[in-house]
Amino acid sequence: MAKATCRKARVLFVDDEASIRLTLPRVLAKFGFDITSVGSLDDALAQIQTERFDILLTDLNLPEPNAGFTVVEEMRKTQPRCINFILTGYPADESLQRAMGHDVAHYFIKPVEIEEMVETIKKKLADQAFRVAG
Repeated sequence: MAKATCRKARVLFVDDEASIRLTLPRVLAKFGFDITSVGSLDDALAQIQTERFDILLTDLNLPEPNAGFTVVEEMRKTQPRCINFILTGYPADESLQRAMGHDVAHYFIKPVEIEEMVETIKKKLADQAFRVAG
């Protein structure tokens, strides 16, 4: 019987704030994620075209307002099985409604509780694995 290999979930993390790019990926890596971190819309789009990801965690404003939706849209077209999450320090009803329309799995508001974020991401990963296997 073949032994199943357990690989780390690959995360594309997009945020234009350098301090967040330096801290959050390190914390998420400690929870077992394989993180690729970029700081701009263009870098995110380039990564989507060249690498495969299980999870997208993108800031909403990069710093362009709602640029995170551009990242989500491209990820959905290029990697439809990727689970998309938005992170923002400036929540608005309009962007929350738009997130729901973009099939965003969760809309995190900064400052985010790390354990809650990790549990939410892991639950969405488990739900997707169940749907694929089932």
